[in-house]
Amino acid sequence: MTIAPDPGRPVTSADVARLAGVSRSTVSFILNGKQDRFPDDTRQRVLEAAEQLRYRPSSAGRSLVTGRSDTVIVLLPNTTFGSNLQDAVDRVVEHSSTFGGNVVVRFASATIDATLDAVQSLRPLAIVDFGVLGLEQRAAVEATGAIIVPTLREGGFTQDGGIGAIQADALLRRGPRRLWFASLSDSRIDAYGPHRLAALERYCADRGLERPGAVSVALTVEGGAEALRQVLEAGGPAGIACYNDDVAMALLAGARREGVGVPEEVSLVGVDNTPMSALSFPALTTVDTGFGAMVDLVSIELERRLGRGVDAATEPVHRFTLVERDSS
Repeated sequence: MTIAPDPGRPVTSADVARLAGVSRSTVSFILNGKQDRFPDDTRQRVLEAAEQLRYRPSSAGRSLVTGRSDTVIVLLPNTTFGSNLQDAVDRVVEHSSTFGGNVVVRFASATIDATLDAVQSLRPLAIVDFGVLGLEQRAAVEATGAIIVPTLREGGFTQDGGIGAIQADALLRRGPRRLWFASLSDSRIDAYGPHRLAALERYCADRGLERPGAVSVALTVEGGAEALRQVLEAGGPAGIACYNDDVAMALLAGARREGVGVPEEVSLVGVDNTPMSALSFPALTTVDTGFGAMVDLVSIELERRLGRGVDAATEPVHRFTLVERDSS
């Protein structure tokens, strides 16, 4: 009969070892991701014992043994994010709890060297990179033993993935009109907007359309009105692919102030499918980025690279989807 540990003290790896009928070193290897050297039944006994006892490896002990912390850094560009950011962090935390990961959110510093110094000082177990590190920087971090996900192909992170084409197709359904890209007016470096604009430029070039215009939008009624005045001065009708739903909502507010017809004079498509996008007037057409599924796939990749088995049948399907409403 197995004796449960004293409820007055924390569960240790020795308790897990006794319950699983293995050595303490075996528990340490398996729970720290080095499972391949053990038979399946041994791994399963250890994992089941750890789960039954609700054991989590000591981060301090792990750092002393491995030279690494159990920290998982969610590394983000220093730019404006919508409600998706909280969802992303929550999902990474949920997946990291399976191996005792401690999730830290870190925004990029003013320079890439400062970002690398800050990241490496934490001696992270892993980094979930949302487009901050290029291939060269990734190689430098991975040389220290940290894992970086998602894995990038040669050419790096594009930050578009087809969003520009989805927006453009929706904007042109009402007939010919000049396409524009509306970026967010922000003094910080924009990690995503330039890629979205470049994608829209490629779309127009491939179809023999006029090169798209570009306008910057401050998130105020006056900011939206001023941007619309710039667009309409160039001649209409116009179709505006917006950086995100916040930019589109500012333009809708500006259109109401200026008496501009949406979608007759100006059509709009946002990105993110935020809850407020359905409550605007007119209701905003937007692109659902499937952000939750994307983060889940990245988190599953991390679990696999840490040696944890993940059933392929549980993997979500990630796709961008147009949510068509009244603004296009």
